[in-house]
Amino acid sequence: MSTQTLKLPDRFINILVNLPENGMGYQIVKVILTNGKILHQQKVLNSEFLVLDKEIISEQDIDSIELEKK
Repeated sequence: MSTQTLKLPDRFINILVNLPENGMGYQIVKVILTNGKILHQQKVLNSEFLVLDKEIISEQDIDSIELEKK
């Protein structure tokens, strides 16, 4: 399985740096895409690198990012 690491735009980084981490240096988020699709349980490293296992997207495809509820 291939993975994609995407550097997030500053508008998302600025939000994520103020939110709690799920573990040392990472957050588990849901990514809402501009087409309405939601990617659950995605990992963001150091509030700036989105690591995707299955989906291949670009930063323009992202509408918003939220912490995943536990």
